[in-house]
Amino acid sequence: MSELRCDLLVIGAGPAGSTLAAAAARSGLRVIVAEAARHPRPKACAEYASPRIVEELRRIGLPPSSWSGSAVALDGMRLFVNGSASDLRYADRRGPRTAWGLDRRSFDALLASHAAGCGAELLEELALVDLRRDGDRVAGGVLRTRHGTLEIRAAWTAGADGARSRMARLLGVEQPLRYPRRLGLVAHYAGVDGLERSGEMHVGEGLYVGLAPTPNGELNVGMALPPAPTGIAEQRFEAAIASLPRVRDRLAGSRRLTPIRGASPIGHRVSDVAGAGWMLIGDAAGFVDPFTGEGIYRALRSARAAAEALTTGDPATTYRAERRRAFAAKDALTWVVQGMLAAPPLLRYATRRIATRDAARDRFASALGDCRPATDALSPKALWEVLRP
Repeated sequence: MSELRCDLLVIGAGPAGSTLAAAAARSGLRVIVAEAARHPRPKACAEYASPRIVEELRRIGLPPSSWSGSAVALDGMRLFVNGSASDLRYADRRGPRTAWGLDRRSFDALLASHAAGCGAELLEELALVDLRRDGDRVAGGVLRTRHGTLEIRAAWTAGADGARSRMARLLGVEQPLRYPRRLGLVAHYAGVDGLERSGEMHVGEGLYVGLAPTPNGELNVGMALPPAPTGIAEQRFEAAIASLPRVRDRLAGSRRLTPIRGASPIGHRVSDVAGAGWMLIGDAAGFVDPFTGEGIYRALRSARAAAEALTTGDPATTYRAERRRAFAAKDALTWVVQGMLAAPPLLRYATRRIATRDAARDRFASALGDCRPATDALSPKALWEVLRP
């Protein structure tokens, strides 16, 4: 068994892992990033990112000009619930902000390449099989390669290996996901007109379908469906489209470019996000089905919190505290949305109200898009403006 040493071992080279690796390497740490696949690789993702990714990427040396070729600027998203429609637009105190439709293959590859350019060592096609421990402390990992096994000793190990995190399972912190349990399915289409500048979210009975423009004139069609013990993914995918007339009409005459990729369940729970020698970031640290596409921003923001915590005397405690500060209110707002999805009459009622109440709608949308504090949309006054008759 061969061996390497570093200050920080990052498991996973998606947006969270590559961002952490870039930030840590820029601060002078020796960083190794281990990615199970090889870039560019497909990813089952809605590919819709909220506006604040711009600030996070700029912090690690990536201005929009460096990644705009992997993205489409979007004015926002149109929400359809039964007969009601509402345009969700984002703004902060400086004015309107754009969301982004991303090509995750090229976007993730660019971030991984940038991390390597910042000084991190990127090792692809390495899968984590075990954690190395010194007493109660995590001290690196054991990884499987095409040629055998590699042991990497590290002062800190960060799990950025997504919602099916192998590292979370090895740590014993993964928790059962009881609610909401949904199956996610995604595919790309071509030949869909009229969605060059905006995404759409269509809510049906027990399901929703998102349409997000991505580069090269393609459209990401992603959906969340109730879990089912049986059923071929393609049949369920087509049945969901057929159940929503607006979606069916949008896709009429188009062609599907990719296989249908899936993830089940959408969501992840852990009992802790950090401990002696380890951290979990991005989806590996737990998330609730975001509905409105803020998962990539959350990945980048959690990576920043981890990178900053590593410069302190107690990284685990600092990281936990910064995550609470960054995400607690937004998590509460996400649960409000989940509550509405679980109660279709309430969601229909709220959608009809915000369609005609510009201030309430813009506040709610901008909080969902991370452009203003989530607490702005959670105050009794703000909720009353949405729900009052």
